[in-house]
Amino acid sequence: MTNKINVGIIGGAGYTGGELLRILINHPFVNIAFVYSKSQAGKPVWSTHTDLLGD
Repeated sequence: MTNKINVGIIGGAGYTGGELLRILINHPFVNIAFVYSKSQAGKPVWSTHTDLLGD
């Protein structure tokens, strides 16, 4: 059995944060624990990265 790695993403509203989310969201060994953004605080991730809606 494989343990998942907990990952936190800081700067999740930016281009790099969005690309990292796209890579890690379906990775079998990663659990996204949090996504942090000052500019989009309190909003769901998909409101900034609309292409992630449903993932």
